[in-house]
Amino acid sequence: MEYNATQLLKQFNEAMVDIRKALPKEYEAFMKEKETVLKSGKIPEKTKWLLLLTASVTQKCPVCIPRAVQHCLDAGWTKEEMLEACMVAVLVGGSSAMTYVTFVDKAIEELKK
Repeated sequence: MEYNATQLLKQFNEAMVDIRKALPKEYEAFMKEKETVLKSGKIPEKTKWLLLLTASVTQKCPVCIPRAVQHCLDAGWTKEEMLEACMVAVLVGGSSAMTYVTFVDKAIEELKK
């Protein structure tokens, strides 16, 4: 099974250029909302990225996974902590979510370099 996190993010970012050009107000509003929600509040930003990673697994978003993995790595989460959290996500997402845990594992290995 091939999953290239870096290439996937590059392709996604290139595609988003067109969206940003076509809908600049909406795009900026989305980005502002994301920034607001992910800032530390009652829950530290570090934990919010781990939550986003588990949500990415349950929602089966191959683009969200490497972005969340990179932020988790930057925040100091270990591979084992991320994978353990993702296994909790499998309880909600079912066995098909396990496929996306393998994407998390691949993204960690690719992005931690």
